Amino acid sequence: MLVLFQRETCPDCKPVRELLTRLQVSYVNVNVPKPREERYELIRVTGTKYIPALVDGDTVIPGRLRENAEIIAYLERRFGTPGASPEPEGAAPGTGAVPDGGTADTCPR
Repeated sequence: MLVLFQRETCPDCKPVRELLTRLQVSYVNVNVPKPREERYELIRVTGTKYIPALVDGDTVIPGRLRENAEIIAYLERRFGTPGASPEPEGAAPGTGAVPDGGTADTCPR
């Protein structure tokens, strides 16, 4: 299970939360206190007091001041790019068409 250390008002955390939502990835959200010196659990787990920070099993991506690119890149590598879905089996590449002439339903239910 992914664990995201963040604050709701953090402008660098919001894009990470939004990406996780678009990717439909479940995660545990740990809201940390605003004073950096009071982020005891975050510091214990990641070794730093900065957010956003992500823990995925043995993979720990510590937060960096005013930075989230490493987390975004990791999530896209691990779970794919939002909106990109594999072609349906038997489809002509890039068409979404299936052999019987219909189209694939790519809308999640």
